[in-house]
Amino acid sequence: MASSASPAVSRAPHLLALASPTADLDQFAREALWMAQERDLNLTLAVRKVPPGWAQLMGYTTAEDLTAFAERWGITLVSWKTAADLDGIVAAWNVRTPKAVVLGPRKGMALRPGLPGTATARIEKAARAQNIEVISDPTQDRPSAPILGLAWRLDEQRPWYHAYILSAFAVSLVAILVKWLMGIVPAQSLAPLFLIAVVYSANAYGMAAAAFTTLLSVGLFSYFFSTSSYTLNLSTEDVLLLIVFLLVAAITSNLSSGLRRQASRAQRQAREARALFQLTRDIAIAGDTAAIFRAIVQQCNDIFDCDTVLLAPFTGGKEAVALASVRAKASALQAAYPPQATLTQDEIEAARWSFSHGASAGRGFATFADMDATFQPLATADTTVAVLALKGVAPQMVNSAGFRRVIGSICRLAALAVEHTLRKQELETARIVSQTEGLRSALLSAISHDFGTPLASIIGSASSLLSYGQTYTADVTQELLTTILEEAERLGRFVKNVMQMTRLESGALVPRMQWADVEDLISTSLDAAHRRLRNHEIYADIADVLPLVQVDFVLMESVLVNVLDNAAKYAPAESDIQITARKIGGDVVIDVADQGSGIAPEDLGAVFDKFYRTKRRDRTVPGTGLGLAICKGIIEAHGGSIEALSEGMGRGTTIRIRLPIRTPDVAAIAEV
Repeated sequence: MASSASPAVSRAPHLLALASPTADLDQFAREALWMAQERDLNLTLAVRKVPPGWAQLMGYTTAEDLTAFAERWGITLVSWKTAADLDGIVAAWNVRTPKAVVLGPRKGMALRPGLPGTATARIEKAARAQNIEVISDPTQDRPSAPILGLAWRLDEQRPWYHAYILSAFAVSLVAILVKWLMGIVPAQSLAPLFLIAVVYSANAYGMAAAAFTTLLSVGLFSYFFSTSSYTLNLSTEDVLLLIVFLLVAAITSNLSSGLRRQASRAQRQAREARALFQLTRDIAIAGDTAAIFRAIVQQCNDIFDCDTVLLAPFTGGKEAVALASVRAKASALQAAYPPQATLTQDEIEAARWSFSHGASAGRGFATFADMDATFQPLATADTTVAVLALKGVAPQMVNSAGFRRVIGSICRLAALAVEHTLRKQELETARIVSQTEGLRSALLSAISHDFGTPLASIIGSASSLLSYGQTYTADVTQELLTTILEEAERLGRFVKNVMQMTRLESGALVPRMQWADVEDLISTSLDAAHRRLRNHEIYADIADVLPLVQVDFVLMESVLVNVLDNAAKYAPAESDIQITARKIGGDVVIDVADQGSGIAPEDLGAVFDKFYRTKRRDRTVPGTGLGLAICKGIIEAHGGSIEALSEGMGRGTTIRIRLPIRTPDVAAIAEV
C-alpha cells in the first residue's frame, strides 16, 4: 500500500479513483473496485487528506478507515491534499497511464463534503487530453450529501409538509401532558419532556423537522408555561434549552440516518444476493441452452420489472451455429428467447453493435442513447456469446450504480453458463463427428476388403466358365458354380448386415412378434446355415419341454444364423459346435459354443461393438464386424440380452442368448 502523493510505479493496467472523505466513502471504494474488476484492472484509490478531528466530528470515512479493505483486495491507496499532489499523480501517467478515471462525489456547496471543483476539473482536463475514459460519481443513486454533516431529511418519499404536521402534533401531545402535570410538578422541571417530541421528530424525519420541533417546543413552553405566561419572552434558560434540544436533534438524526443507510444497504445487498442465487440455481438445474436462456430472461424481468429479450447468433436448441468471425456472429444475431419476441431493425442494429464491441449500449449509455432499450453483452474473457435487450427500464434505474452492478453480475454469470453449455455442445458434436468418421472409415475398410474378395471370386469363376467352360469337366464346372453361389450368398449376407444395422440405428427395424417354438427356431436356423457348417460337427441339446417364446421369427433366425456363422469362421475345421437350449429362471437360454480361438477377458464386452474386428485390424477372417452388433440390437429389441463367454484365448467361445418367457393365451398356442 502506498501513502505518498503519487502511486507506486507499476506497469500493470489500472483504474484511478479520486475521492474526498464522505460518510459514504467506503461505498464509493466498493463501487470503484467493482468497476475495476469488471474491466480486469487493478484499482488505485486516491483519497484527499482532511484534518482527523474534522472528519471524526462530521462522521466521514477517511483513507485510514479503508486500510484493511485496501489490503484485503490489493488496492493501491494514495493520499493527496493540494493541487501539487494532483499534478504529481498526473505526472505519473507518463509511466503508468490509467485505463479509466473515476471521480467521486463533488462538493455542491462550501460546507458539503466531496471533491472541490478545481480538483475534478484538473483531473478531467488531464484525462481527456490523453483520451482516458472519465466516469463521474458511480454512487450517484445514494441519498444526497448532508449539509454540515447533518441528515436534514430522512424520508424523501413522503411530501415535505408531512413531517412538520406530525412533528407539530407530537409537540401538542407533549404540551397537553405538561399542562396535566403542572399541578403535580413545577413547570420549570417539565421542560425536558418536550425532548420526547424532538427525539421522535429527529429519528423519524431528520434534522429539519427536528429543528422545527425544537423551535416550536421552546416557543410553546416559553409562551404557555413560563412564569410570564402568554408572553413570548425567551430567557437565558430558554436559550440554553434550545441549544440542548438542537444538539440532541443533531445527534439523533445523524444516528438514525446512519442506521437507515446501513439497513437500506443491507436490504439492497440481500435482494441482489437473492436474485443472483436464484439465477445460479436455475442455471445449475437447466438441461440445455434454451433452459439457461429462459432462466436469465425471467430473472431480469423479475428484478428490473421490464421486458427482456436475449439475442444470440444461434437458437436455444441443441444445435449451435458455428461461425468463424465476430462480424459473422453479429450478422447472425437473432432473438433466441422468448421465441416469439420481436425487435425493430434499429434495436437489432444496436444489439449487433453491443455484441461486436462487447460494450453496453442504448438508454443510459453514450451509444444509441435515444433507444427505449438497454443492451448488455454477455461476455467472457475470450468472447461475447449473446446480448440482453432490456426494454422498459426506467431511466433513473439505468443510470444508477445499483442497476449496473446487478446487471453486470447477471451478465457475467449468464455468459459463463452459456459458454459452458456451448463448449459441451461443441465437444459432443466433435465426439459424434469423430465417431461417425471412425465408423465410416471402418465401413469403407470392410466394404473394400470383405466385399472385394467375394466379388473377385465370383468374377473369376464366371469369366473362367465363359472363356473355357466347354473344356471343363462336369466336376470342375460344378465346383465353379458352387463357388459363385457361395460367394454370392456371402456377399448377400454382408449387404443384409449393413442394411439391418442401418435400420436398427434409424429405429426402422421393429420386431413383428409371434409365438414360436424354440426347437423349430433352432432347426430352421441350422438349415439356413448348413453350407457354412458343413465342415463342423453340430450337436444340439434342447430340453424336452420348453415354453414358447414371443419373437420375430425371421429376425431371430437371422440372429442364430449370424452366431452360427461366427462360430464356423473362428472354429477350426472338423471341430464341434454345440447348441444348447434350456429354461433358466424366467428366461429361455440358448448357448452356441465353439472350440475356436476364444476371446481375451478384456474384449468380451467389446465384441458386440460395430466394426470391432475392423478397428482391431483383424483381417485374418472375412467379415464386416457387424454380425454380433446386429444380433445385440435385435435381441435387445425383443427385451432379451446377449453376452459372450470365454475362458481365455484358445479355449473356445460361447454366445449366450436370453429371451424372456411370456405367457401365451390359448389361441396363440393353437396357432403354433
